[in-house]
Amino acid sequence: MPPIEVDSKALRTMFGKPIRPTIAISSSEIALEAQKMAGKLSISGVQPKLSLRLEGDRLIPVAREGQFILKPQTRDFAELPQNEYLCMTMGRRFGLRTAPHLLIDLADGAPAYLVKRFDRLKKGRRVEKLACEDMHQILGGPDKYSGSHEQIAQTIREHCSFAPLDLQRLFEVTIFNFAIGNGDAHRKNFSLLTSEDGTIALSPAYDLVSSRLAIPGERDELALTIIGKRNHLRRTDFVAFADHLGIARTYSERKIADLLALREVFMEMIAASQLSGSPRAALTQIIIERLDRLR
Repeated sequence: MPPIEVDSKALRTMFGKPIRPTIAISSSEIALEAQKMAGKLSISGVQPKLSLRLEGDRLIPVAREGQFILKPQTRDFAELPQNEYLCMTMGRRFGLRTAPHLLIDLADGAPAYLVKRFDRLKKGRRVEKLACEDMHQILGGPDKYSGSHEQIAQTIREHCSFAPLDLQRLFEVTIFNFAIGNGDAHRKNFSLLTSEDGTIALSPAYDLVSSRLAIPGERDELALTIIGKRNHLRRTDFVAFADHLGIARTYSERKIADLLALREVFMEMIAASQLSGSPRAALTQIIIERLDRLR
């Protein structure tokens, strides 16, 4: 596979300068590196996640003060880094605030997904941590898949500095998750971030991935309910959800129209992506079917 091309603007967004850092880790070494730091970084599910920091022009694994999270390929779900990178990029094209992200080559040429931590602030040589809590931490309970988007909305009303704006953002990411077939957006995938000036807001979107592509037999269309439903969702359900959020009907209708208008753009992005032929075709069908249900 040829090296992954990355434009200078994306590199500057990620690293503060248009450099393409090296990473001296191969795909087979990721799990081992993660195990070395067990208990000091997040290793969830079947996909090891490695915390990295930029040192000069190198990305190195660290147990503390990490600036980036690296997600490699897994044996269980084919082309997951390509999937997440593409979905995050489509989300940004739709207008979502997304965490800066790249698809990069590991030392052995295997692709991996790299995302910049939005809860870290670099000050000189130090990296400071911003206060950030996900909805599972805030709402409590043992099951991150329990509850509803309405519960998340209520938390936004109670805590966010500009709640109406963040309720709009919640609506936008919810219809986008439905459109790409993301049935795995659980409570840990929504967070409240406190900025340096004390403003509390819904964090940039992260973990946008087509779980339906990764798991074709996935049970639910959404991990959390809207209007009491996880499945058989239609346009009317999302409009009703927006009404519950207090979003003007003209706004919700316009955002759905904006999403529908991107159909051909999304098809072009899939065709130009790092996904191989069969996943490209499958994701194309997923998005076509979901957008048709939003009409």
